[in-house]
Amino acid sequence: PSGIGSFVYRARRPFHPHRLLSTLQLMPVVRGLPTDGNDNDDIHTHELEHDITQRQVFGRIVRSKGFSWLANSHIAAMYWSHAGSSFEMQCLGRWWATLPREQWPEEAVSDVLVDFDDVTHEESSSLSNGLRSVGDRRQELVLIGPGMGSVESQNVMQEALDRCLLRDDEFERYKEIAKEEDEAALQATFASSIPV
Repeated sequence: PSGIGSFVYRARRPFHPHRLLSTLQLMPVVRGLPTDGNDNDDIHTHELEHDITQRQVFGRIVRSKGFSWLANSHIAAMYWSHAGSSFEMQCLGRWWATLPREQWPEEAVSDVLVDFDDVTHEESSSLSNGLRSVGDRRQELVLIGPGMGSVESQNVMQEALDRCLLRDDEFERYKEIAKEEDEAALQATFASSIPV
């Protein structure tokens, strides 16, 4: 690998927690992630899909951080933080989209809207219209390490992280549950073993 480089991963669909955990376990992390005891078939099937190249690329990531949207909540804005051998996923609070605009700090409105997929997004109408826009919900992750600037490494990371996103059928189910504003059902349907 050449010198230290970075890759920014972006997506507007939630991660499936089990598939994400499987991919996170490719990184050189020894603290902050469960290592065993999970017999979920989806994880094991996904692990088989990891090839040697993915293991090599993800094994070189020395720092990663950013915003993450997990399918087990339509409300929680998650922050992903990884440095060296430690990983942490923490809830920063709610996505701005879940709050009425009159509750946003007046001086921050233009900064908040920069992160929206549609500046006219209104949460209630979006839910009833099948989530045509998702507001500020997103994956926005910076991955840093030797060789991360190469197109080959970036393609490997893009493909692996894209496979962690909800598939079309899963996203349809997610939208049905989100429309009912049933966080408990999302947590049951898309249970997460990632410590928060």
